[in-house]
Amino acid sequence: MGNKRGQPQTSLFVKRSIAYKVLQYSKRYNESNYKGWLRLTKHRAFESLMKEHFKNKSGSAAWWIKNIKREDVKKNFYKNHIKKFIIDYRLTKGIGSL
Repeated sequence: MGNKRGQPQTSLFVKRSIAYKVLQYSKRYNESNYKGWLRLTKHRAFESLMKEHFKNKSGSAAWWIKNIKREDVKKNFYKNHIKKFIIDYRLTKGIGSL
């Protein structure tokens, strides 16, 4: 009963960090959120952030980090995860964050 199925939860710190930086890049460079995500993937600390994100995976985190550098994987990761992180960040940024 205590075991949950599926992918382990990502920490709130990682979700907020990714969403904040994507929104910051998209606003600074006047780009879409997707372009901000692609800009974040080129940052020097991106690998350590993804290592923190994938630490709960049962497989090797190094393989997941290497895999996310591919363009199609970046697009799918944005579609499946980053959009939700951004929506959640915007919802909790207001009164809900109190």
